[in-house]
Amino acid sequence: MLDAAGAREVEATVGGGVHHLTRFANNEITQNVSERRYVLSVRVLQGKRSGRATGGDTSRAGIERLLALAEEGARVAPESEDALPLPDPQRVEPIEAFHEGTVALGPEGRAEEVALAIQKTSEAGLEGAGIYETGHGTIGDYGQITPLAMANSRGLFVYHDTTSARFSLSALQGTTSGWAERTTHDVADIDGGALARRAIEKALGSRDPRTWDPGAYDVVLEPSAVANLLEEMSYTSFGALALHEGRSFLAGSLGTRVLGERITIHADPYHPLHAGVPFDGEGMPTRRVTIIEGGVARSPVYDRRTAAKDRVESTGHGLPYPNPYGPDARDLVLEGGTDTLESLIGGVDRGLLVSRVWYTNVVDPKSVTVTGMTRDGLFAIEGGRVTGAVRNFRFNQSVVDMLRRVDGMTSVERAGSVVCPAVRVRGFNMSSVTEF
Repeated sequence: MLDAAGAREVEATVGGGVHHLTRFANNEITQNVSERRYVLSVRVLQGKRSGRATGGDTSRAGIERLLALAEEGARVAPESEDALPLPDPQRVEPIEAFHEGTVALGPEGRAEEVALAIQKTSEAGLEGAGIYETGHGTIGDYGQITPLAMANSRGLFVYHDTTSARFSLSALQGTTSGWAERTTHDVADIDGGALARRAIEKALGSRDPRTWDPGAYDVVLEPSAVANLLEEMSYTSFGALALHEGRSFLAGSLGTRVLGERITIHADPYHPLHAGVPFDGEGMPTRRVTIIEGGVARSPVYDRRTAAKDRVESTGHGLPYPNPYGPDARDLVLEGGTDTLESLIGGVDRGLLVSRVWYTNVVDPKSVTVTGMTRDGLFAIEGGRVTGAVRNFRFNQSVVDMLRRVDGMTSVERAGSVVCPAVRVRGFNMSSVTEF
């Protein structure tokens, strides 16, 4: 590809891989599909102008067409005042996250694991539904493709391949539901039967819910709920562009306490439960960044442009150029504590155990006020123990205020794309009751 570029300033990115999906519903497998897809993206620089072209034809003729299209795009593009030259070669610390067992697992193996889960939901009188997906490369959950390898005409070359596996299960009966999920790089960590047992326990415990009035409750948030709310905070607050534009609660507050003293948050692809990608969409090595330490704001994450503005080095959190969104704080880790889930519950006189949240949206970015709903198991805590199901609530809650009122944390686990504990929060705002 770079041979075809000649003397042009060129960046090339290859992304893609292999993705397999087994879907099930009503206690039977309903779909089994596989995809193999690779995409080549070419960017040509002409002074302060650049053009990009992307396609799936990686033949010599296809590469030459992409180069011509990217070059024409650069010729007609407006100049960018913050344009940067292509980066020089970088040293990237490798991360081992490739498991041959995940690659080798075929549809029969996925079907066997699904059968274990379906057997248990059926025996419990519930309907099992969910997915078991595996793959390697950089095809995302929604079909998006991120860099697998990058090279440029200045000599940069970076590459990282990884395997992935995710088993997600809902146990259903009418408006009653329970849920469990495992995300990992190694299919040896997937236990469909154990996940089914957890979902079944949540579903059976959710029958005949009571109606509680809206209000501020002491809550215990399980890791899935914590992860969802941290992701909303990350999108709005942890990138340097949000600080520059004054949209983040961290703006003007670096070096001061902004959250509770128990709260330490990192962006860390090297955490063993993440084993993420060691470079970003600009080819820069990704560093571990401590964003919050003991409640004190330490640093946002940077891409090359925001780093140049602050006269610091990129932390390797850039997206492919052109990028209007700024850097992305991926591989979040909220450090945990030494409590158990039972001890968190035991410290609540009257409150709620929240299994999971959904339909979350940010209504005020500066305070990270999020609206959403509880789901898949909301339980009353009375006198330090779980006493039954409660109808779901819609909530309106500032995540900033929430993380100022955390007074207990378990050890961490991986919940989707976040590593975090379960937490106990005093005074979580449940705004209205749902119908189920």
